[in-house]
Amino acid sequence: MNSDKIRIMKKITILAFICSIALSVHAQIDLGIKGGLNLTNIKTDMRAGDYQITSSPGSKLGYHAGAFLRASLFGIFIQPELLYTSVASEYTVKDINASLDQLASQRVGRIDVPVLVGAKLGNLRLGLGPVGSVIVSDRNELTDVTGYETKLKPVTIGYQVGVGLDIWKAGLDIRYESNISRLGDQIVVDGKPVNFDSRAKQVIFSLSFRF
Repeated sequence: MNSDKIRIMKKITILAFICSIALSVHAQIDLGIKGGLNLTNIKTDMRAGDYQITSSPGSKLGYHAGAFLRASLFGIFIQPELLYTSVASEYTVKDINASLDQLASQRVGRIDVPVLVGAKLGNLRLGLGPVGSVIVSDRNELTDVTGYETKLKPVTIGYQVGVGLDIWKAGLDIRYESNISRLGDQIVVDGKPVNFDSRAKQVIFSLSFRF
């Protein structure tokens, strides 16, 4: 794992909880759980050995679940979260020599730590902030189809922006997420790395409940 990115994630998490504790002296503190669906779009178009690998059009369905803390004061809130997220993608793999196309799916499991800061306007919330992600699993058919080893970045940094609506103890959220760092790092072809730039973008729909 990249030690610099791990330090960045630790700093984001520590800063979020320090800010939450500092606000808690006078702020309203809410703890809750949340979950929902995410639509992921990953753009990839590359030549790797005898194969042309292209991401399939459209967004793929995944899910997320976890917990959050929200500290609110004078219409301003900070909300760190801890989530497990499953990200799905699909690729068209063309064998250049055989003119044969195959589909290969991928599902990545991540631990996400978003930290949103924003404003409350009545029952409406507007927020944005960074999100750090640690890859914990990767089920990838690309290796089965091509025989090549794929390598993901173990830690990625991105951002989220979104809007939420609170109805009693429940909340509905829609967010957009994009990566600052690459999700994919390289594919190893015959022992040689082939670099590529694969970044994930997501539209996230969440339902939450505050205790």
